[in-house]
Amino acid sequence: MVRNGEAPVIPKLDEFRIGWELVADWDLYQCFGLGRAAIIQFSRGCPHRCSYCGQYQFWSRWRYRDPRKVAAEIAWLHRARGVNFVDLADENPTSSKRLWREFLEALVAEDVPVRLFATIRATDVVRDADLLPLMKRAGMVCVLMGIETTDPETLAAIRKGSTTREDQQAVRLLRQHGILSMLGHIVGFEEETLRDYRSALRQVRLYDPDLLNAMYVTPHRWSDWTAENGAREVVQEDPSRWDYRHQLLASRHLSPTAIFWLVKLMELVVHARPRALWRVLAHPDRDLRKHLRWCFRYSFRVWRAEVFEFLFDNPRPRRRLTLKDWFRRAPQPAE
Repeated sequence: MVRNGEAPVIPKLDEFRIGWELVADWDLYQCFGLGRAAIIQFSRGCPHRCSYCGQYQFWSRWRYRDPRKVAAEIAWLHRARGVNFVDLADENPTSSKRLWREFLEALVAEDVPVRLFATIRATDVVRDADLLPLMKRAGMVCVLMGIETTDPETLAAIRKGSTTREDQQAVRLLRQHGILSMLGHIVGFEEETLRDYRSALRQVRLYDPDLLNAMYVTPHRWSDWTAENGAREVVQEDPSRWDYRHQLLASRHLSPTAIFWLVKLMELVVHARPRALWRVLAHPDRDLRKHLRWCFRYSFRVWRAEVFEFLFDNPRPRRRLTLKDWFRRAPQPAE
């Protein structure tokens, strides 16, 4: 197997169109209980230099499409293809507050009942608090914020550029404006202990998010973090499971089994809190109540499937490779 060489970076994203005609059956793509769904990118890349994520290294620089053209494309998808839900797959769509505002205003002007999901930094939610009413009018229903960790030292080590105070404030601001909050929490850093998991659970409960997405640290070949952690042992060599949902690296103080059950317990406790369950049953916003019920239903299915897989389909290597050696065995670029 030979890996192709790297392609040049596309300087102007608007010069390429999306081949929506290749979607043969739109009914196969549904999300959030809203029917037909599509994934769109307003921008690519990220100006922030978090060592773990490495998106700024992969995409070279932040580039964006014409905000009005993106809004028009979303409107066309609704009118021509019946799409009611759009996932903005940007690494950081709010890098420019001016362009983000232009996109939201253009989408409001299109006047289509499309709902949005986006991944946005907690610091940007706080920075753009004045835009939250506009985000709501544009159809934003849920925001995923990658808090990565609740430990201030780890946040500093991976150069996240945010604080636990800002994370909590972002959740509160979204709720005040009728937008669901989903926290992306990364586990599996090398020095984690049982105390760290207890502290993380306590902190996440204090944040009081609507949803929690607990993911395992997943190295990217090009990131600074991978280079810094090349000596860590790989506990899952199957590349098809390098998907943020499987534990990949050994930790110094906890076994893979202990980490798995701690993560499953955290997910269960956060989503089974009386306050969280009350929102599912009696949220004052009928639409948000419907979305929460859809999310809880499918999240439980995933939770149950992952427990079953861990118990009955969980091969582990007899001899562990280091992360550096694992990547060395991967396909290399063509000469």
